[in-house]
Amino acid sequence: MKILIISHEYPPIGGGGANACLFLARELAAKENQVTIVTAAYSDLPTDETTKAGVRIYRVRCKRKNKEKSSFPEMLSYLVNAWRKAEELLKDAHYDKCLVFFGIPSGPLALHLKRKYKLPYVVRFGGGDIPGAQKRYKYLYMVLAPVIRSIWKNADNLVANSEGLKQRALGFDDKYDISIIENGVDSDFFVPNGEKSDSDIIKILFVSRLIEGKGLQYVIPSLYDIQRQVKAQTGKSIALIIVGDGPYRETLEELVAKTGTKGLVSFEGRKDKQEVREYYQKADIFILPSLSEGMPNVVLEAMASGLPIVMTPCEGSKELVTDNGIISSIDKIPESIAQLCINESMRNDMGKNSRKNVEASFRWESIGERYLKMLNNEDEK
Repeated sequence: MKILIISHEYPPIGGGGANACLFLARELAAKENQVTIVTAAYSDLPTDETTKAGVRIYRVRCKRKNKEKSSFPEMLSYLVNAWRKAEELLKDAHYDKCLVFFGIPSGPLALHLKRKYKLPYVVRFGGGDIPGAQKRYKYLYMVLAPVIRSIWKNADNLVANSEGLKQRALGFDDKYDISIIENGVDSDFFVPNGEKSDSDIIKILFVSRLIEGKGLQYVIPSLYDIQRQVKAQTGKSIALIIVGDGPYRETLEELVAKTGTKGLVSFEGRKDKQEVREYYQKADIFILPSLSEGMPNVVLEAMASGLPIVMTPCEGSKELVTDNGIISSIDKIPESIAQLCINESMRNDMGKNSRKNVEASFRWESIGERYLKMLNNEDEK
């Protein structure tokens, strides 16, 4: 099968959706499909390359300035040039299916290719492409709503990576069938590092971009209360290790100073993949007090690394956290963190379950098989 993937984000640019695109493309290519990606150019990345996995990548001109995020005008500039490139490709070759990451900005191009070249397409939601997900685009969504509905109506399949994201999409328009295929994780790279060292400090890890919606502002003020409980019952101290950067960092640093928790918090900044793996391996607990997600890759990475999880009941939590962690409302997150810090046996058992669950359900190989089944018109509901 010849598969055309249209995505404005592909590593090293973008976040979780870009990472999913990379691994899914690899898996589809490994199953003897010809995979071509049209994505955005950035810095000095090659405009035309074939990866070791056999994936052909075309990077088109784009006004993107930030590696981690893209503004709507930047996405629009990508769409214009991706449109030209896709036309060029379709005139010279036949493709069997188009896989779109995400409905916005890439969906209009997929809709055009179907109408002009009869190319079937699948839309993989990212979260931000669903109206209502981002308040800053409130009025833009109102304008785009008819276009989005047309993209969904004409798609051969719509895919969400969690039940929560599916329900968010149905909240916008409930006329369409939406399949759920979860994200996978590179479980050969993210692995536990044997037995935990007998340290006097329990390391609580957070990995993500620092924005208000990730919820750290609800955890930091409670750290000394958690510390007192843990110290009284175990004799150990705690440390919150924050890996990542973003526009909310300064606010969080001010909050640390205001609450006097400087001795309990470290801001590590943005790290590369190898460094992040080491943070997972040295941690005892992973937390994600987020207000909204799609299917958080960082939780999958933490699970593959053998960590117990504490997260809010946002999108993805239902699929990811069962016997391997605690799902808590934002006001109960500190209580759950303290519980895991105090109970070493619970931590260890949940950490082992995290790894088992990844191996059973979240390896990219099995996720790729489910997508291939869908692309081959075998229903995935």
